[in-house]
Amino acid sequence: MSIPTIRRAEPDDAEAFSACHLACWREAYENLWGSERFAEFDPVKLAVRRRKEIESGIADHYLAEVDGEVVGIAISGPSRDEDPPTERELYAIFVRQGRQGSGVSDDLLQAAIGDGPACLWVYRDNPRASAFYVHHDFIPDGSEKIDSAGILEIRMVRR
Repeated sequence: MSIPTIRRAEPDDAEAFSACHLACWREAYENLWGSERFAEFDPVKLAVRRRKEIESGIADHYLAEVDGEVVGIAISGPSRDEDPPTERELYAIFVRQGRQGSGVSDDLLQAAIGDGPACLWVYRDNPRASAFYVHHDFIPDGSEKIDSAGILEIRMVRR
């Protein structure tokens, strides 16, 4: 198995970045969100939005590539919470199922937030993701919210 390259995403990566993100969402959440929600996603519009986000520089976008294929993504930036426990937030990290457990997520996490303090939101009933974050010294801080799909999220923090 080839070793992935982790790098900062460029505007021209927007289409591949978005395609990977959508594929990872489908792999992780199709049973939870329902296939009808995925029918609402327009890959072209997602790529246009992602390009604008990358160009703005407000959030940091990273990708993992293997032989030219994007197999994972991570997004981080300033905390978006009204009561931020840290200045930095991990907005998203996803790796294709075939690459999970290979260390790609660890490398993406390191690129996106390093070893410093950070917070993130994760579905409460996502034990695999929660275990990954606990392994990287994140702990729940007691904050909860309901996302746009009506699913309970908890905030985890690494100080």
